[in-house]
Formats: sequence, structure tokens, C-alpha cells
Amino acid sequence: MSNDDPWANLQSDMLNQIVKYIHSYEDYARLRLVCKPWSLTLTKTPEHKYPWLVTLPSVEDSIETHGLREKEINQMRLPQMQNHVFRGSSCGFLVILGLLDGSLHLLNPFTKVSFDLSPISTLPDIANYLPDYFVNEYVMRDMVDGSTATVERIHMNNTSVYKIIISSPPDRDTHDFRAVVIYGDHCRLGFYRLAVVIYQRRKHHLAAHGNGRLLMVGMHYAFTRNPGSYAYQTNNFNIYMLTKNEPEWSRLYNLGNYALVLGLNSSISTIPQAFTYTKPNHIYYTDNLLEHHHVKDVGGHDIGVFDLESGSNSQLFPAAQFLLPPPVWLCQ
Repeated sequence: MSNDDPWANLQSDMLNQIVKYIHSYEDYARLRLVCKPWSLTLTKTPEHKYPWLVTLPSVEDSIETHGLREKEINQMRLPQMQNHVFRGSSCGFLVILGLLDGSLHLLNPFTKVSFDLSPISTLPDIANYLPDYFVNEYVMRDMVDGSTATVERIHMNNTSVYKIIISSPPDRDTHDFRAVVIYGDHCRLGFYRLAVVIYQRRKHHLAAHGNGRLLMVGMHYAFTRNPGSYAYQTNNFNIYMLTKNEPEWSRLYNLGNYALVLGLNSSISTIPQAFTYTKPNHIYYTDNLLEHHHVKDVGGHDIGVFDLESGSNSQLFPAAQFLLPPPVWLCQ
């Protein structure tokens, strides 16, 4: 391309300002293709902090990304998603779990870069894995009394891992990243580092960072008994803040200029910008009641936006009662 191309000569600071108003990952990819200097200047994925909701449509080898603007839906084909479900997202990567083999992977849906994590058969409460068996492939060990029991493979793969997050975007050359997994019936913590798995027996709290402080958020649900199942919907949040050098948690009733993005993703506290279509003092959440996702015809549907000031709740899929696998927020 000629050096006289006005696009190629656009100043980088002006280009970065334009990028702030690109809300679609697909549009961002097209922007990088305008000319070679833009492709070299712009990262492969945008550095925006606003959330996209990722869902699995009826086509099993694709995903949909839903922007917060009305009717803003983009679809991309990902053969890796066949027979897989989401178990987290961090730093622009989805965490996907194989329902057939219990494998765990990190996948950037836009660059297609992926990394393997240790499969669920390496969890400490699994005494043995017998993949050649047709039933009861897993031998589970009780972490208290040491007793064992057998569990069917599909059930185990569906329920053993609750959530995985990573500390930083992994690098293809060094694999220098850490991952934290919440697993098992008692929500214990496990740690991955450079393919080494370390586990600790500890219960977890849903937490997010905000303004250099630690936030702990509790979700409250309203349950309605239906024949054969329970319908549920988030109806309130309790927020607690821990400040550096303070010994106790304090109750927080207002987020001020911040918004929270919660669910199976790495919890995020962010200051919304006008072009992100997020609002301050709001909580954006997805359905993370995994224990209810396979009960009859209810599960995965509890996705919405909660206004802390008014206490009102807006459901993103108000007509849905069954939405599996449950969607996940994807943020950089």
C-alpha cells in the first residue's frame, strides 16, 4: 500500500480514540485490516473493559456474543465448542469443559489461541478414573473420612468444576499464567501454575476488586416451587468491602461510579464509560446456580441487570426458563 494512503498516515492517538467507539469484536477485526500500519498498531483483541454476553446457540459449533445495545448479536463458528460448556472467562479467554472427556481448556474465541489445563480427573477428590468403563467411570474419595464411591462420567463432568479464572493473559511462548479453580461439593479451591496442580481444602467467596479494595458479594434468590422443579430469580445483593489495614468487612450499599460484572467470569469492578452501555451503581450478572441447572426444565435463565439505588431488576431473557449451557460474560 502506498505511503500516501491517508489511513496509513493517521496518528496513533487518533486511531486509539476511534477504537473506543468500536463496540463489536467483528468490527474491530475489520478495522485492523484497513491497512498494515493499523494491523501492527492495534492488538489482536480490543482492550475494552465492557462486558459481552457469550451464549451457545442451537448450532453446536458456534457461539453468539450479545452486546448491551438492543439487538446487537454477533455469531462466530467455533468447532471447539461441540460437546463443551463454559466454566469461566478471564482476560478475554473462555474456560471450556469437555462433557465427554472432562478436559479443560482456555480459548480466546477471537484469536483462536488455546491452552490446555489439567483435566478434572486430576482433582484430589477423584481417586481413580476408568475411561474404558461404560458407567461409573470415576471413583470419588470423601475428603473427610476417606471413603470412596463411583460416579457416572457425564454427571461428574457436568458438576465437578464450578468456576475457573486466570491471573493474567497467558503467553504462547512461556505459558506464564496461574489459574484458580472452584471445585467439588464444598467449593474447594485449586491452583494451576505451569501445568502443576496445587489444591487447598477451603470454601470460597465470590469477590471482586474495586478501587484498590476487596469486595465480597452475596446473591439472594427468590424460589418458586413448580411441579417437579424450582423456578428462581435473583432479587437482591449484599455487598461487603475490605479496606487495606482494616480488620473487618464493612457493608456497602452504593457502588458510586462503579459497576460490577458477576457470574462464571472473573468478577469485575469497573467504571462505566458512555460508549460501553453499562451504568454505574448497577450489577450485571449471569446464572451461576449450577446445582439447579439440570433440574427438569429450569436453569441457566437467571441473567439480568440489578439497580442498587432502586432495587429494581431487569432480566435480559425474561421469557426463558431453560438456557443451558448458561451464558458467561466475556471481558478483556
